[in-house]
Amino acid sequence: VNVDLARLVANKPDESDEALRKKLWLKIARHVVEQEDDIKKAINFLPECPLLKIEDILPFFPDFVTIDDFKEAICNALQEYNEHIELLKENMQDATRSAQAIRGDIQDMRNKYGIVSGNETCSLCSYPLLTRSFYLFPCQHVFHSDCLITEVATHLTKKQTHRLSDLQQRFQHELQAGEAAAEESSSVMSKAEQLKAELDDMVAADCVLCGKTMIQSIDKPFIDPAEYDDIVQSWL
Repeated sequence: VNVDLARLVANKPDESDEALRKKLWLKIARHVVEQEDDIKKAINFLPECPLLKIEDILPFFPDFVTIDDFKEAICNALQEYNEHIELLKENMQDATRSAQAIRGDIQDMRNKYGIVSGNETCSLCSYPLLTRSFYLFPCQHVFHSDCLITEVATHLTKKQTHRLSDLQQRFQHELQAGEAAAEESSSVMSKAEQLKAELDDMVAADCVLCGKTMIQSIDKPFIDPAEYDDIVQSWL
């Protein structure tokens, strides 16, 4: 077997096909160890093919072999593993610090508040805000809950719209159940709070007038194409 020719062939597969390249190099290493009984030559393949590791070719070695032949390769492999472990530790520490910072930001957001004046109006319907439940966003836009849900629903997919409707129905059901069974109100309200939180995540994750939803709908026509002809006729 011409090992030099085999090495050239092993390097021919595309770099993206790492599995095939490694498989070919393993076959060459196995031949060199088992047929030519040249462990040092097999060890020299490691720097030539970064895909190969010392542990990949160790199974090909005889049961009794002098470690001096590959002691340096083992030491290099251990050094690489130690460096990789240190890198992972640094990444874990960075992730931990990021998680702590995010938790701090979330806590700050929970403690954040806004002031709503008595004459404030809904940014969608322009009716007095304090007449019913409402949402206040950091951008200072304020919406009645029902106005916001109606507006957000126009930007949702059919599946998301069904999900929103289901959450509303289940939330109202849990509230009614809590009023009807006062002795079980704690568990019922806990369920209602979960549904309310999920509903908030869906409709109030972003301001509908100046957030991501508005940016994504920038190419949406002001007039629905299906209603265009009727609206034009009404103007004549």
